[in-house]
Amino acid sequence: MKIINIMNFVRQCDPRIDDSERILYETTAAEVALVKEYGYDSTFLLQYDAVVDPGYQKLFRQEADSHMELGLWYEIVQPLTEKAGIPWRGREGWRWDWHVIPGFSMAYTIEERKKLIDIAMEDFREVFGAYPRTVASWLLDSFTVSYLADNYPVTAFAICRDQTNTDAYTLVGGYFNQAYYPSRRNMFTPAQSAGQQVNVPMFRLLGPDPIHNYDNDRYLTNERYLPYHGCYTLEPVWGSGADPETVDWFFRNYFRGEDLGFSYAQLGQENSFGPALLPGLRMQFEKLKSWPDLCIWKMGDTGEWFRKTYPDSTPATCVSALEDWDGSRRIQSVYYDCRNYMANLFRCDEKVFLRCLYRFDEDVPERYLDRPCQTWDATYENLPLADTLLWEGNKGLVLDTRGGALSLAKAGENCLEVSWGDRQALFTEEGIRVRGLRESFLDAAGCPTQPEAREDRILYCHEGHRYALRVAGGTVAAKDGGFLILSQGAEFTLFPDFF
Repeated sequence: MKIINIMNFVRQCDPRIDDSERILYETTAAEVALVKEYGYDSTFLLQYDAVVDPGYQKLFRQEADSHMELGLWYEIVQPLTEKAGIPWRGREGWRWDWHVIPGFSMAYTIEERKKLIDIAMEDFREVFGAYPRTVASWLLDSFTVSYLADNYPVTAFAICRDQTNTDAYTLVGGYFNQAYYPSRRNMFTPAQSAGQQVNVPMFRLLGPDPIHNYDNDRYLTNERYLPYHGCYTLEPVWGSGADPETVDWFFRNYFRGEDLGFSYAQLGQENSFGPALLPGLRMQFEKLKSWPDLCIWKMGDTGEWFRKTYPDSTPATCVSALEDWDGSRRIQSVYYDCRNYMANLFRCDEKVFLRCLYRFDEDVPERYLDRPCQTWDATYENLPLADTLLWEGNKGLVLDTRGGALSLAKAGENCLEVSWGDRQALFTEEGIRVRGLRESFLDAAGCPTQPEAREDRILYCHEGHRYALRVAGGTVAAKDGGFLILSQGAEFTLFPDFF
């Protein structure tokens, strides 16, 4: 299934912008007119200040029809905290503040979170006649996700793509795209068991670039693209999402490559960017005319489809880019995600390596599970096994230094085979089987988890949580700030494992 969600979210004001109430309203009205002109199904997510604003109420009561879903964009604003009797901690004169304190749910106590949710949901129902089926935000805390899923008819959640030190939040090592069932102890982690699973899927927003989203311009060498700035996503306000050829590239990689059964991307933008977003959004809508096999659905409907299609647990998915923006095949990227781990196999020139590898553990709680965030920013992460962005050692887990072009094939349910010449990496839910290689190397220089070698595994301790990368069919030895993995034959399997 190949699914597009057109999702635009709506703030009532933005104190960073002069005359923001008028600009944001006119931008939203233009987005509404645009989706109605094309006749596409769409989702508009309203922040609480827009929900209670008479102008937005009139706009959406007049314009909403069977093709338009109204949902909740759940950033915390002053009108909501005041109604809940909670002191507003935003900057003076700011009714909305993009810092985690006060703008996101993890900044509040559990009792405050309940009160804020109930008021936002009940007021939404009073204004629009029904509870929202979709609730999204750049960040949602785990208690809020569980409470909404248990008490309201929510069918879809959504959060930001992975990013580091952007705005007020860092998300690293998460499910790359598509959707997963989150753990009750950490909404950023797919659940591994039914008892821990929130049975409402969590989608990733913004259509991240499989090559450049991870480390921005590190591999950006073509001079044509050097003026691009901002985020390497499908967002129509940024260079990559506003360029017609690059948008074609996004669509090809998301919807023509191997996906293991489920491709997904979100189009749309926050109204805070004003009318600058509109030309790119129109261009993307025009592109959709050439993709009749894509299902352009409301986000709430997509969540319902996901639950019917994958009723028991998170499926494995794949997103890849086997050529760069300019058509060259010097750089290639393959993301594999499942309920147990995520991995990004990367090729640059002839080097084939795991650019990042993260283990998922439903028993590792998020930092803000039962206590408020105490800082202006927040971090969500999983358990790192390899990371070329955040570690001083930036070579990753090197599988091959003479690798040819990558090719992909589905190798069974939840299984992906990546081949280069006579060598392969087979990704399954349990681990990664590497064939045709006798030696690999993990660059762990400066790794904050302080890993150590023990016979057939590398042991880690991150934030007090112990886990391992086990090598079946091989041995591990410390070497040159990292670990040498030696195969006992011409095949070994990497298992993200318990300690």
